[in-house]
Amino acid sequence: MNVEDDRLSVLPDDLLLKILSFVGLKDAIGTNVLSPRWRYLWKSIPHLDSSSEDFSTTDELSDFVTHVLSHRNNQAQLSSFKLYIRAKYGQDVALRIMNHALSLNVRQLNIKCLFTYFPDYFGKIINIPLSLSGSQTLKHLTLSWFSGADYLILASTREFSSLTTLHLYNIILSDGFLSMCPNLENLTLHHCKMPGSEVLTICHPRLSNLTLLDANIGALTVNVVTPKLKDLSITKYCGEFRIIAPDLASLLIRGRCPCMFSTDGFHSLEIAQLSLHSLKSASNSNGYTIIGLLQEFHNVKFLSLSVDVIQLLNSCAELISHRPSPLAKLESLKILSKILCVIWHSRMKVCMSTKVRNYLLNSSPKATLTEVLRKHCCDVGAGAARDSI
Repeated sequence: MNVEDDRLSVLPDDLLLKILSFVGLKDAIGTNVLSPRWRYLWKSIPHLDSSSEDFSTTDELSDFVTHVLSHRNNQAQLSSFKLYIRAKYGQDVALRIMNHALSLNVRQLNIKCLFTYFPDYFGKIINIPLSLSGSQTLKHLTLSWFSGADYLILASTREFSSLTTLHLYNIILSDGFLSMCPNLENLTLHHCKMPGSEVLTICHPRLSNLTLLDANIGALTVNVVTPKLKDLSITKYCGEFRIIAPDLASLLIRGRCPCMFSTDGFHSLEIAQLSLHSLKSASNSNGYTIIGLLQEFHNVKFLSLSVDVIQLLNSCAELISHRPSPLAKLESLKILSKILCVIWHSRMKVCMSTKVRNYLLNSSPKATLTEVLRKHCCDVGAGAARDSI
């Protein structure tokens, strides 16, 4: 190729580095043979993405990534590092690479590991000493760990002073770890708990968004003490919740009904959605839990309830017949319909009793009432809205 035709090489370094960030790490390194201009360019790539699927063994992956990280340009900022490992084993490789990336002052770190080795014993605990690596520049951390043999206990003795977003999947969160993240704003915990305890405590002075997801763990007691929390999303939990979040503006509870839900009052709550299913009759505590929640919705303007919640309220008429409607500021009430997965899709509808209608709408006669027709069973808010029920 003539120099005049090599339009790519004449581009500025920052643009070439951006281009290299969109290709796999192995291919990006391979560009060093193109010309003298490209020989050392790979050492300054700001975004690195590596996967075990590009290597025969985890040892090859470890050697390659270690070489790349060890020969980086010290003056170049490592903006993000992403690692995906799917293998029988290789836990030590994952931990070593992660700590190496942290030592380079990475700003965004995404580690996802899936180990398929199942020995004859379970319960081995691996402690991840994140504090051993420099991490004062880390802003976003996503750590996913799936293994039949190992558990990760996430701990630190040094502050992550820049960390604002933390997503953890299948992790044991050591007591006090969140206190080492003073500027944390966004937290997602998926199938996470604390070591040796059935109590999950989330106490943080600056946390703004909290998402809790759990598909496998049994009933937990969840304590949330977050004075700045604005958005709370809870999916597939069946435990007890104690919430102190005076600034909470949005609440979503999806899946199973909590065993108990107690608060100090939702004084700032404006948006609430209860997408609950498989609720039992009024003899069950579900009725008391849901009614207790609704009694806290004095300032809610936009409320969405699943068909199952309406059915339960119908069966709990005696519990609400003498209660005034708590929804004094309601502007919109949406009923989330449910699609029954049978040979053909039939849409489950419910006739709202007069007592339930009065309980929900009497204090807000101008509120609109709509039914949301969802396209799929798992949709929460998709579909068109249809007037009245």
